[in-house]
Amino acid sequence: MADSSREVRATSEMKIHDGVSIERLSSVVKALGASTEAEGDHLYGHNFYIDEGAGILFAHEHYRDADAFLQHLKEMDQEVVGALMSSVDVLDLRIYGSVNDELRGLLEGFGSVRTFEHVGGFTNRGA
Repeated sequence: MADSSREVRATSEMKIHDGVSIERLSSVVKALGASTEAEGDHLYGHNFYIDEGAGILFAHEHYRDADAFLQHLKEMDQEVVGALMSSVDVLDLRIYGSVNDELRGLLEGFGSVRTFEHVGGFTNRGA
């Protein structure tokens, strides 16, 4: 079992801009996924989900710890991130786990951030 008390997860709900096609958005998200997956094993998961009817894109990210999250933010393909951010407005960004001041500062660029400290539970990535 992993040490869940160090792990950091993030969820974000994003409103897709009017006129942005789902095909274009899917292409951008797939490009982001490919570049993110190549970053390394400090990322445990980086997934996007869409509610086409509501025009909502939802992201769930899972990192080894706050330093891994910082590493991801610094290594992201800025061109692809720019394409994503020009297609959506971040409605809600939640961070689950301990964050440091540097990470908090970078995340504030995405809008209002809510943080939740880990109090118990586990992650089982074995098997």
